[in-house]
Amino acid sequence: MAELVLGLGVSHTPQMSMSSEHWAEYASRDATAFPLIWKRRRWDYEDLVAARASEGVAEQVDDEVWAGKYRRINAGVERLYNALAEAAPDAVVIVGDDHHELFSEKSMPTMAVYWGETIDAFPPDWIFPAVEPAAWALFGEKPETYPCDAEMGRFLITDLNRRGFDVAQVNQAPEGQSAGHPFIAIRNRLMDRSSPPIPMVPVVLNTYFPPNTPTPARCWEFGKALADSITAYPKEMRVAVVASGGLSHFVIDESVDRAMLEAMASGGDEVGALEAEDFVSGTSEGLCWIAVGGACRSLEMEVVEYVPGYRTPAGTGTAMCAAVWS
Repeated sequence: MAELVLGLGVSHTPQMSMSSEHWAEYASRDATAFPLIWKRRRWDYEDLVAARASEGVAEQVDDEVWAGKYRRINAGVERLYNALAEAAPDAVVIVGDDHHELFSEKSMPTMAVYWGETIDAFPPDWIFPAVEPAAWALFGEKPETYPCDAEMGRFLITDLNRRGFDVAQVNQAPEGQSAGHPFIAIRNRLMDRSSPPIPMVPVVLNTYFPPNTPTPARCWEFGKALADSITAYPKEMRVAVVASGGLSHFVIDESVDRAMLEAMASGGDEVGALEAEDFVSGTSEGLCWIAVGGACRSLEMEVVEYVPGYRTPAGTGTAMCAAVWS
């Protein structure tokens, strides 16, 4: 039988894969490029600056502070890199979201498992200039084909459906479409880039696109079932599960992040108190973490680093996090 030996959670924001010297340029579009959602309502940029004035956010928009935060989150990523290398899994089940790579606005399942033999990953034809310093992590520097554990993927699809989760199946990306950055970032940040990738099983949650986004409680239960399916797989192998994305963005809300992390660390007792209305926009990627937390409920969780990467006085940015379950 397969053994779940390790769980990891890591953000994939461009901020953590470009030096802090580039953060100001990356922040230059924050006022207009993203929906500014905070405390369950949309804000104009200047109104949001005023609303957060008492939090001391503006004092964190500083080159020296940014440099320290960049060092901290990348030290956390290194811890996860070493943990994955030490665990030496035979396969990595990666839980991430889809940004219209495998699916589209015309058809988007709540949960899906990819079970192709391989999946291609390649840089897009054009990358927004402010993101270019982080493109190596998000898109790769050259085309690459990732091996996937198709046999395990197929088993998980069947077994999860028998456990009450109507998981969609996909075994081929659309013509000319790359794997999404949630999966590419795990390969490039947590695996040895000089060696072939560890075979993966991409698990896709629709965190971003209503009306069929899952609730936090449903993601926790899905994670529990995912772990049960992994350990039911009738082949002796070591498996790691990894959450890719988050935490709160494009407006940082530390209260949402900390409530989620504390709920997972509690073993799930507090997950039911998390409300779906807080997991919107980029913050919704925290649902991938909750699924991995459910899968790793029998392991001990350590938050290696939590770094709120404020980019502007409005509190835009990404809360960057690295965690391990062992």
